[in-house]
Amino acid sequence: MYNFVMQRVKLEIEYDGSNFYGWQRQKNKRTVQGEIEKALSSFFGREVLVTGSSRTDAGVHALAQVAHFDLVEDMPAEKIALAVNHLLDDDVRIVSSKKVASNFSARYDVKKKTYVYLVSLSRFSPIKRNYYAFCDLPLDYDKMQKCAEMFLGEHSFKGFCASGAQVKNYDRTIYQSKFTKNNNVLKLTFTGNGFMQHMVRILVGTIIDVGRGKLSLDDVAEALKCGQRSKAGKTMPPNGLYLKKIVF
Repeated sequence: MYNFVMQRVKLEIEYDGSNFYGWQRQKNKRTVQGEIEKALSSFFGREVLVTGSSRTDAGVHALAQVAHFDLVEDMPAEKIALAVNHLLDDDVRIVSSKKVASNFSARYDVKKKTYVYLVSLSRFSPIKRNYYAFCDLPLDYDKMQKCAEMFLGEHSFKGFCASGAQVKNYDRTIYQSKFTKNNNVLKLTFTGNGFMQHMVRILVGTIIDVGRGKLSLDDVAEALKCGQRSKAGKTMPPNGLYLKKIVF
């Protein structure tokens, strides 16, 4: 059917993470990587493995996850998305597929990632529960803004990642750390050169805890300085988190 050539294909993927055990392939669990690989393998009649840019946790959503795989069939890369999407469930889609340089790496060529976190400032809603966190307590937005700005620049974020995370270097550079409030929804946006496990969720939890008066700005400064997880804010739930953009 096809002549054999080699081309690397970049996939942009959107998914609702509510019913996935995260991105990374896991035995006997439904994951985004697993579903993408299963669909591609079924379509091409061979084992296809993909490499992703971000290993999102269970319940986390993505507007623009990126992955790559090697295509040996002589097929236009741009047609893969449409051809494979009918093999995927409705909560995941390949938004685009295109040929890239043979040495492109969805994992190692990342320069910036942007995450968005949504907090509903109203009472808990069963309909919104998979897509927002909830906080109906009074918040001090001025202090929250000052807290968000403290994360800008290069810092060691050892105290702002999951306890026991296997990380060699905790230094990360944050280019954007801000929030907006609109129609009773708090939207927190972070852009950085990389994020560790639970890091965005802990940054959000810290900002919220400052807004509630549970933490002071001095407490946050101490957490950045000492690197102890217990000094930073709570880990927010995964359902409010969205991987928005990846820059290469």
